[in-house]
Amino acid sequence: MSVSRAQDLTKFSSPEEGFAELSADLVEAAIAHCQLVIVCKFIEKLQQDIPGEGVKHHLETLCGIYSLSLVHKHQGEFLATGYLTPKQAALANDQLRALYTKIRPNAIALVNAFNYTDHYLSPILGHYDGNVYPKLSEEAWKDPLNETVVPDRITST
Repeated sequence: MSVSRAQDLTKFSSPEEGFAELSADLVEAAIAHCQLVIVCKFIEKLQQDIPGEGVKHHLETLCGIYSLSLVHKHQGEFLATGYLTPKQAALANDQLRALYTKIRPNAIALVNAFNYTDHYLSPILGHYDGNVYPKLSEEAWKDPLNETVVPDRITST
């Protein structure tokens, strides 16, 4: 996409006009570049020794999840540009689901390892105090749909 957008810039009478017209695509290309750098650095760091039993294994799984989630999120673009075939995209989705299954038993421990507070995470379920259902009910009543017993748009006939 980046190369084709750079070529498209030459079709405009001035660079300013080209950038104005293609700015949304250029922002998307910049974001994709940043995501690529993150994935490359993640993989690069995984080549090093990482202390702690099982830490490297979990980080490799998280790297795969991050990378494949980007492929999944931008699957249409990958398919439209011919970078992936439909079969490859399906295989990537299957692998992503397998990695989710693999990481699921350790998901809470991995989140807790970052030591984020409940205030930061704003969880409805899984509060440190164990009061799941009162908190769930409290959050549900904050939704505008629950301000009245029967929403205004629903009337009986």
